[in-house]
Amino acid sequence: MLNKIIDKFNRNPLAYILLLGFILRMTAAFFSKGFLTLDDHFNFVVDADMIADGYSLPPDYKDSPLYPFFGAAIMLIGRILGNTSPDIEILSIRIIQGLLSLFVIYFVYKILESKAGKSSATLGGIITSTLFIMPIMAVHQFEESLCQIPLLASIWILVDQEDKNRNNPAIIISSGILMGIALIMRFPMISFVGVFILGLLFKKSTRQYFTAFLIGVLFVVAIQAITNIFINGEFGYSFYKNYGWIYKNPNDIFHTSGYPAGPPWRYLLTLLAIFIPPFSILFLLSTFRSGKQFLLIGISILSFFIAHSIIANKQERFLLPIIPLLIILSVAGLPILKEWFSKKGLFKLYRGCWIYFWILNSILLALTLFHYGKKDRIEPFVFIQEQHNATGIAIVQYNYEFLVPIYYLGKPIPPTYWFLEKKNFDEEVRQIADVKSSINYVVLYSDSVEVDKSIFEHALGKQLKLEKEISPSVGDWIAHYFNPKYNRIKTARIFSCVKL
Repeated sequence: MLNKIIDKFNRNPLAYILLLGFILRMTAAFFSKGFLTLDDHFNFVVDADMIADGYSLPPDYKDSPLYPFFGAAIMLIGRILGNTSPDIEILSIRIIQGLLSLFVIYFVYKILESKAGKSSATLGGIITSTLFIMPIMAVHQFEESLCQIPLLASIWILVDQEDKNRNNPAIIISSGILMGIALIMRFPMISFVGVFILGLLFKKSTRQYFTAFLIGVLFVVAIQAITNIFINGEFGYSFYKNYGWIYKNPNDIFHTSGYPAGPPWRYLLTLLAIFIPPFSILFLLSTFRSGKQFLLIGISILSFFIAHSIIANKQERFLLPIIPLLIILSVAGLPILKEWFSKKGLFKLYRGCWIYFWILNSILLALTLFHYGKKDRIEPFVFIQEQHNATGIAIVQYNYEFLVPIYYLGKPIPPTYWFLEKKNFDEEVRQIADVKSSINYVVLYSDSVEVDKSIFEHALGKQLKLEKEISPSVGDWIAHYFNPKYNRIKTARIFSCVKL
């Protein structure tokens, strides 16, 4: 029986790898709720929701509207079909993104199959499918993950044309268009895309593609620049805002304000963590053994990595666009490394490293697939929305500084009243004096719950009845343990208001 399964897998490994990737990504889509970073929500969901409600993007919006319009389209379809739950709305987006991310697995497999053979392609596909960060990042709202698809598609088209010794201008232009889409989806990709384009010119086997590929990239750049006229009132606004500061204030490269910062070696440590140390040392070393067939990709990755390491603003998700490409390089170089271990009589050590990797990766994968990100900030509003009876909500954030996502209250959003600092309590109570009778829920983030509960009971003239207590998820606790400065956790309490 086992031999038959292995035989079927060996005949068509890509189909089974895609099936595995599908299962993992759908599991993450259904069970990994919430958001992982503030940008995960406020740089996508808020903008997409704004568009779906018929509003324009703000005039200072500096990114491509492609991604938020993609989300808005899904939201609108759901609303037309009668969906009123934001929780289900975001689930739909996660499912569709999970399905689209299967292309990442497909292109990694096909690129490796073309250049390194079927066995390397199989290993690369399995790693891309199962690496613990891939399924969860694929279904959450990160432009850094979504841009992997056009980036890999572009490279695959070039690889295919090169292998077949063809130079179809229309196909090469389409490859450039896909690379251009990857660029406008994630503007910091310029450090990869720019070097990649120049590399086409200097590499003898790809020089013939340079002009057509550049036309494709510039076509997308031109459309984005024209789109800026309608959104921002200025041709090329996105490029000016994303790149102009480098020339106007070059010192900002080395200094950041309000964003996570770190030393130049921060991203090297991040990569070592992603591929699970100490195995990651072996895996990343093999990138240097991938050979001339991946030289252009390798140089472009190096450019991207150096540029991001120099810039002060450092967030782990910024590396997501190059993770599948690193898998390609590493897997392509592994046979040479494996041969070296065998010659040195260290094959058991090599095999042991892989066993260690798969065991630990499986544990981490199980944790991430079910991680409810920022549960304490989302679940209270999901709960209230599901009651369908909110007439006014007091949101008390005495121990949490970032505004919570009231998007999850649904449409129309019930009136919300914010209490952000205790020192402003009297003033904020006076501001809601005329409407306090309509408040029937209080969401409390506080370190002195009983005291604050009594104060609000007196201020509202109502008794507060505890409906639900929302604690941080296990994943939130783990993230807080490793990085408490940027992963803060709180407990939310939902009170309903009962007239005295």
